[in-house]
Amino acid sequence: MLIFAVFLGLGASNDEATAKLSIKKLHWLKGKWSRVSAGTEHFEIWQIKRDSLLEGESYYEKPGKKKVTEKMSIKWVGKDLVYIADVAENEEPVNFRNILLNDSMAVFENRSHDYPNRITYIKDSKRSFQVILDNNSGNKTRKLTFKLVTRR
Repeated sequence: MLIFAVFLGLGASNDEATAKLSIKKLHWLKGKWSRVSAGTEHFEIWQIKRDSLLEGESYYEKPGKKKVTEKMSIKWVGKDLVYIADVAENEEPVNFRNILLNDSMAVFENRSHDYPNRITYIKDSKRSFQVILDNNSGNKTRKLTFKLVTRR
């Protein structure tokens, strides 16, 4: 009887942990963010479309022209929370499954993609975050730091 009670308790804690995995933990991404690389300002804009969907766009501007480099979304696909990257270099959008989510970090992974295999968003403060792009072996890492422009 005691073993059964312990088993039920473990089941409840797993359900509770699953319930805490909420896309709302990423609502801090909402807004227009920027970073400068090689003298060019790059932007990442995130919008909350619904409680279960974030949509974003990454771009840079040259005089008189906006160049979109990536369209992103974070949403539920079945039982998985996924980051979907749509870039011109790929024929189809690429899904990265969420493997870690808390109030200040989200890690998305796709081990079969060429690069990156892992995308990590880290909230540094209310006004900045980092994106870390990584490969499977960890020997090719790129870190991007964004600063808040506006919370629109």
